[in-house]
Amino acid sequence: MICKVYSVCFFLAMALLSGCSNEFSGDRYQESNAGEVARTDHGTVISLRKVEIKPDGNGLGAGAILGGVGGGLLGSAFGKGGGKILTTAAGALAGGVAGNAIQNKAQDGIEYTVKLDNGSIITLAQGPTPSISVGQGVYVVNSNRGRSRIVPE
Repeated sequence: MICKVYSVCFFLAMALLSGCSNEFSGDRYQESNAGEVARTDHGTVISLRKVEIKPDGNGLGAGAILGGVGGGLLGSAFGKGGGKILTTAAGALAGGVAGNAIQNKAQDGIEYTVKLDNGSIITLAQGPTPSISVGQGVYVVNSNRGRSRIVPE
């Protein structure tokens, strides 16, 4: 019974971790960006291509820590005596690796090349939403914090 409880907790933690990755969508704002004034330029998409957006991978994060804790708890439900230490350690290691992999999973993205109305050309990568096609008019929203996004007009 305890083993089932640990297993359920571990898999719930892994499911929650899958939501820890960043989403690079033109449709999603961070709370700190809501209400922020941004400079907006108008242009037309002249090309696009599919790309993969990978996290920066700056060290181990919450995914590795939560996965390690969950894996350690699950591993401690197995083994007896000195073997319990080994199963706990193995579970923590496996959970940490799994949690880190979930947190650092690459996402699908689109690289847009846009010709602005002033004649300059820019390139920007973001998530696949909203759906934008070549020849479509867009607004390039440039945040004061350095993050830009493309949205359909």
